[in-house]
Amino acid sequence: MREGELDRLQRAVERLMAGQREALGVIDQKAEDQEVEYQEASAQETLAEVQDILSGAYDDARAILRIDAGGGGA
Repeated sequence: MREGELDRLQRAVERLMAGQREALGVIDQKAEDQEVEYQEASAQETLAEVQDILSGAYDDARAILRIDAGGGGA
């Protein structure tokens, strides 16, 4: 594996890990902040926020790895 490929792979993994860490932080914060009566609406908002975070991390990782929308590689 070439050094440039290894660097891109490392950056992609770091971005995915950062996205997961951020998503888990959102879940933890919402769980601590919400009272029982508001949990259902809050859960839907939290899921939407987590989906946005993870989707962004996924898209960033694909861009770093230069993977096109059709699933092809670099």
